[in-house]
Amino acid sequence: MTTTIDETAGTTELAEFLRSAEKFLEMSTTRKGQRQTFAWGAGDDSVVAIWDESDREQQRKDLESAREWRRARFDAGFGWIDGPKDLGGRELESVYVRKYRALEATYDVPDQSFFKLDRVVAPVILRYAKPAFGENLARQLYRGDAVVCELFSEPGAGSDVFSVATQATEKGGQWLISGHKTWILDAHYADFGIVLARTDGGGYGPGGLSAFVIDMNAAGVEVRPLKLMTGGVAFNEVLLHEVLVGDARRLGDVNAGWPVAREILRRERAAIGGGFARSGSGIANGERLKALVKARGLSSDAVVRQELGGILINFWAAKQLVKRATACAIRKDDSGPAPLLGKISLSRNLHAVSEFVGDILGADITADTGEWGTFAWTSFLLGEPGVHLFAGSDEIVLNILAETVLGLPKEPKPAAQGQPSSSSQPLNRDSGHRPGRVT
Repeated sequence: MTTTIDETAGTTELAEFLRSAEKFLEMSTTRKGQRQTFAWGAGDDSVVAIWDESDREQQRKDLESAREWRRARFDAGFGWIDGPKDLGGRELESVYVRKYRALEATYDVPDQSFFKLDRVVAPVILRYAKPAFGENLARQLYRGDAVVCELFSEPGAGSDVFSVATQATEKGGQWLISGHKTWILDAHYADFGIVLARTDGGGYGPGGLSAFVIDMNAAGVEVRPLKLMTGGVAFNEVLLHEVLVGDARRLGDVNAGWPVAREILRRERAAIGGGFARSGSGIANGERLKALVKARGLSSDAVVRQELGGILINFWAAKQLVKRATACAIRKDDSGPAPLLGKISLSRNLHAVSEFVGDILGADITADTGEWGTFAWTSFLLGEPGVHLFAGSDEIVLNILAETVLGLPKEPKPAAQGQPSSSSQPLNRDSGHRPGRVT
């Protein structure tokens, strides 16, 4: 049984838990210094980039540091606070998770964004995988022994998952999977991938899809970097050449992989939408944008001030949506339309910033003159269109909201045979793309 506690009461149990957590943190790392006040012209202005395009060799080194921290935290009892005890958890309520996160945020710990899918994928694996495999993999995800990626989107399908063409063919109690996945984040260092494939021999729609967990280091798995128009590399394409997967690694029933993918995407959306929150970016909180306006001598411009005010208000509103959706997801409740609205808010907020900054900088954003706070925004402007595609394109998300929240009619079935048809399922055809540092 989980411990039931009143979040606002400040119970003895919670206080003791936080004291033990603080003791662990004090022994394991150091407190962060005083946060540096943002100053125009100081520091690295490239932090405004939307996608994490850092050097891949350095990423691997950072990943090892992150693993070490994650293992130490898990072994001390703070890695899966609300998880089952027999898997290394404590079976405590969500308030303990939130309080620990807030406490850890005051300490200098390695970047944990490598494991951003742990709370998204682990509950789904526990629900749909065969017990022995699922329990072991979920524990590995929380302990940092494994990183997982999503292999949903394809060159010929885009955000329309119902058009997935990757094939899984049964052979002697195992599966041979062949296909081409694209726009995959983290595939170059992931240990496992959740792949959506057709097990009905072809066709269209959700009925013939099955979900599997594949070893990303298995024979037949080829990961290639994808270069963005920003000039950097943040995503990958993954080619699957008759990858052999045991049936024990199947998630859910054969031809019933769509509910698995849909739950992953629902949980994923609950973690995004609050705005652009990379450390030091100063975008969502307005610091960098206000400083930009001041540096360009536009602080007294009424139109600029009104546009900036609208951007900051919308970021704040989106943050409240994400807080609610995240809290619901942690409590294992249905977070309702909040994740969908959060995703749309993120897309629109970053588009508003892109247009706002482009209007203010004008030609200064098109050439690198060496001036701080100008050309660096190019990565933001060129990366922003991709935000409208990940976790389901904006159009798909709006369609889901229209059908499942507003109760509007579904799209009519096309007349041509073999084309996408309407069904009892909402048109939730998602890509599953994720940004590197967007939360």
